[in-house]
Amino acid sequence: MVMNRTLGLGHGSAFGERGIAKRLGTLSRHTELSGRRLLDIGCGDGTYTMRLAGAFEQIDAIDIQTDRLAMFRQRLATDPALHKITVRELSVTDLDYPDRTFDLVTAIEVVEHVAELEFALRQVHRVLVPGGRFALTTPNRWFPFETHGFLIRGKRYAPSRGPFLPWLVPLHKRLADARSFTARSLSRQLRQAGLEPIAVDYIMPPFDRSGLGRRIRPVTDAIERSPLKFFGMALVVVAHKPG
Repeated sequence: MVMNRTLGLGHGSAFGERGIAKRLGTLSRHTELSGRRLLDIGCGDGTYTMRLAGAFEQIDAIDIQTDRLAMFRQRLATDPALHKITVRELSVTDLDYPDRTFDLVTAIEVVEHVAELEFALRQVHRVLVPGGRFALTTPNRWFPFETHGFLIRGKRYAPSRGPFLPWLVPLHKRLADARSFTARSLSRQLRQAGLEPIAVDYIMPPFDRSGLGRRIRPVTDAIERSPLKFFGMALVVVAHKPG
C-alpha cells in the first residue's frame, strides 16, 4: 500500500477540493485574499490562481513547469472572464517586475522547492507594496512523513517507507528533494528578507480521495483544532512588508 495514494499526501492540488479549500480557507482566516494586484508564485495548472482571481483587478501567475503552464493556458482559453490573468514561465529568483508592484504574493506548496530561497524571499519583499502581504503554505517538519517521498540512489520511495524522516534533519536533507520547515526556521528566514510574520497556522491532511483517510479524518480534524495542531501536514504563514 502506497501512503501518498491511500492517504492523499503530495501535491497541493492533486487530491481534490478539500485540500484546496483547507489551504485557502486557513490563509483567508489570517489575511484578506484580495487587493489590486496578485502575484501567484508556482501557479502550476492554475488551480489556486483561478479561485483567487475574482478578488483582484490584475493577476500575474508564474511557474517554471512548462507542461503545467500549458494546462493553465488551456483552461484560461475557455473562460474569457479570466483575461486579467497573465501567465508566464518565470522563476521567483528572476522576477522582473518593478519594485512595489503587488498587494499580495502567494506561494502555495512552493518554497520547499526553491533552491535560492533567501534570494527569492528578498525578491518577494522587493515587489510587494509597503504593507503588502506574502501568504504561503509549505511542508511542516513536525509532520512525521515526507509528503513528497524521498530518493535513495535515484529511486523514489513512498512516504510510508520513511516514517519520521523529517524529524531526522541531516538524513532528510540528504534523501528528500523538498525542504520542510518549522515555524521558527521559516519565520527567521522571512525576517532576514525584511518580511515580518503576522500569522502562523497548521493544517492536517485533507484526505479528499482516501477511504482510509476518511475514516481517521474526524480524529485529525480534532487535532487540527487542538494544541497538537503543530503536527499538521502543512505550515501556513502570512507575513507582511513593514511600512
